[in-house]
Amino acid sequence: MLKGNKKYGLILAVCFTALILLQLFTPKPIDWSLSYTKKTNIPFGTSALYSMLPAIFPSQNISNAEIPLYNNLNKINFKNHNYIIINNVFKPDTLDTREILKFASLGNNVFIAANQFEGKFADALKLKTDNYFDIGNLAKNDSTIFSSLYRSRDTVKSNFSNPSLQKSSYYVYSKGMEGTYLESFDTARSVVLGSYHTKRINFIKFKIGKGQIFINTLPEAFSNYHFVSPNYPYVYKALSYLPNQSIIWDEYYKAGNEKSDNPLRVIFNNSLLLKAYYLLILSIILFMIFGAKRKQRIIPVIEPFKNTTLQFVDIVGTLYYQTGDHKNIADKKILYFLEHIRTAFQIKTTIYDDAFITRIVNLSGIEEQKVCDLFYYFSDLNIKTTVTQQELLKLNGMIEDFQKQSKR
Repeated sequence: MLKGNKKYGLILAVCFTALILLQLFTPKPIDWSLSYTKKTNIPFGTSALYSMLPAIFPSQNISNAEIPLYNNLNKINFKNHNYIIINNVFKPDTLDTREILKFASLGNNVFIAANQFEGKFADALKLKTDNYFDIGNLAKNDSTIFSSLYRSRDTVKSNFSNPSLQKSSYYVYSKGMEGTYLESFDTARSVVLGSYHTKRINFIKFKIGKGQIFINTLPEAFSNYHFVSPNYPYVYKALSYLPNQSIIWDEYYKAGNEKSDNPLRVIFNNSLLLKAYYLLILSIILFMIFGAKRKQRIIPVIEPFKNTTLQFVDIVGTLYYQTGDHKNIADKKILYFLEHIRTAFQIKTTIYDDAFITRIVNLSGIEEQKVCDLFYYFSDLNIKTTVTQQELLKLNGMIEDFQKQSKR
């Protein structure tokens, strides 16, 4: 049967190999997710900008912060540092907000580029954002949807307020951007640094103690996709507001840095592994369904071993009885009975004296006279050379009566 199915196995192996090769050599779709991490080269990562930081801030130390603001700033009093945070959403908690404001008040600078500002930080600076186009995550991992949105949305045009930094024709960004702007903010302690062609503000500066906090609502401009475009001067000019001093680059508040405790996260984060995982689950389910219907061979009933001792004794007894050797049968019955006495009563049966009789009476609970008659009868039969049928039947009856009445 196996020989006849070899060709089908070969066809299956060829198809499986072809499928693997197709998956390996098929171009991977572009990941359009909003990551903003320096670890990825996807369009909305920030690896290009991070690699240029030594050129933007020459001879300065550049460190990475992969923990919350509170954990990073609470135990160290930083001086003359720039903290750069780029993400689609910036929503620190109360402790993080307190530390970032304290960090700025000590004379440091904070540069935050995000589409949305929420939580205690937004409340502290009275920040409220709005946007022209809300793409959200519709384009995540789907280049077809992104291309459609890319063609259908209006162009985003941005510029600086400082005449020395302005571009005469605006920095024009591709269609499909969210176009986030600051709808409201604390105007009493802020300075406008940039806006869109619609006069909607997208770049401001807050004076906090001895330091400053810069808010920019165009994080897409700092991504790989736009940093390598002709608009790259926008990034250099925006960061030129920061003094040339040590940089702390944030890698914690990132959309692409969301961590999962799921032990299968490696599989779920890889499309090929995920397909293989689902195929495995489906195969197991099908195997269980069809395997449950498979008929099992009849299990033979194995009879337990029978106790043939009684049958053997019965056959041997019948044999002796048919031969008429009553003496031999009587001797055997007495011998087996005495073995029972030794086993059950734990006494010797060599001498039938008064001590022996008394011990049997006490242990068996049978009358002394019956015990004496039984063992005296044993002595009589042992002396005789022949035993009649009536004597043998009497012996058998006396032994059976003893065994019925005995407590052991």
